[in-house]
Amino acid sequence: MGHLNQPPPKSTAATSPPQPFLLRLDAAVSLHVHNLTKPFAPRPLLRFLELLADFRFFFPVSVALLLACPYSSPLRRHLFLPLALCSLLDLIFIALLKLIVRRSRPTYSHHGDYNAVVPVDHFSFPSGHSSRVFFVASIFSFSKLRMVDAIADLHHPRLFMIIDHWFGGEEVFAINAVVTAVWAWASATALSRIALGRHYVLDVFFGACFGVLEALFTLRFLEIQTGMESIRKIEGPTRYMEALQACLVCE
Repeated sequence: MGHLNQPPPKSTAATSPPQPFLLRLDAAVSLHVHNLTKPFAPRPLLRFLELLADFRFFFPVSVALLLACPYSSPLRRHLFLPLALCSLLDLIFIALLKLIVRRSRPTYSHHGDYNAVVPVDHFSFPSGHSSRVFFVASIFSFSKLRMVDAIADLHHPRLFMIIDHWFGGEEVFAINAVVTAVWAWASATALSRIALGRHYVLDVFFGACFGVLEALFTLRFLEIQTGMESIRKIEGPTRYMEALQACLVCE
């Protein structure tokens, strides 16, 4: 009977530490949004938005547009090239953050139909789809003036005809409509990540913020590169003239 007085054996299973309040609130709000949108948002549409923003689809399309665009077109330097470069930057940066943070995806959704681009993509923070669509929308917004110039460019006669037919030649209105549509697509894709149960709200929020920062960094980098190329073009003839003048003086 002595064994009845012995204390119960301690559990050998490792107990996970309690999560911070912000993460618990994030998980609760995300689950609420997931359950709220589940009856109204058709899963095929959500999956379509997911595939449309997938790196394996978006990057080849952006590279194809870059190669198909005339070299002297404003769209090449200020739209298609930033999209292609920012895709690679986004893939590396988001993968690195996921490897560092290692936040698990929500457990209330089935992820068996989701094929990760890279192994670390199985982690949740931040949302790579959200960063991708928001850097696309940001680049479109920051390149609006260049896009207006490209409409009247002789290298894009079909684009000019489309704008003239559907928008009555209102280039600025047409570009604003395109940018608005891209932002609507980006917002719908970001919301679909929560509705599908792929990510939490904070994953999507920070992913969107990172996407905007990536767009700013890429455009700034290309702007610096363009400025340096312009300086080289100016310095080349200048140095030649200086050398020629020096030879004349020596003679």
